[in-house]
Amino acid sequence: MRTGFLLAAALAVLTACASPTPVETAGPATAEPTDAASCRAAGGDWHPVGLMQELACEMPYPDAGKVCTDNDQCAGQCWAEDVSPFEAAGQKGSGRCQPTNMPFGCHSDVVAGIVQPGLCVD
Repeated sequence: MRTGFLLAAALAVLTACASPTPVETAGPATAEPTDAASCRAAGGDWHPVGLMQELACEMPYPDAGKVCTDNDQCAGQCWAEDVSPFEAAGQKGSGRCQPTNMPFGCHSDVVAGIVQPGLCVD
C-alpha cells in the first residue's frame, strides 16, 4: 500500500515538474538558463528551489498576474485565485497567470473556465 502511494506521489511530482508548453511567440523558443551567470543575464534569479533545494533559474513569465480562464492563455499555467485548491474543483472560475516558471506550492489550474483538482508540488 505504501509503495503504491509513493509511486503515485512521485508520478504526480514528475508530471507537475514538466516544463509547461511555451506560448507561441514571434521568435524562436529559448532554453532555460542552466547556470547562475546565464540566469542573471536572462533576468532570472538563481537560487535553491523546492524540497530538494536544487539550484535552478527562476524566470518571471511575461504575462504574470494576467487574468485568465485557461492554461492556453498563459506562458505558464492559469492558477485559480481566491479558492482552496482542494475545495473548488469542478466550479466555474478564473485565475491569474503563474508568476514564474517555479511550480512549487499548492495550486489549482483553470481549464476552460473550470477549476481543476488541486496539486501540491514541493
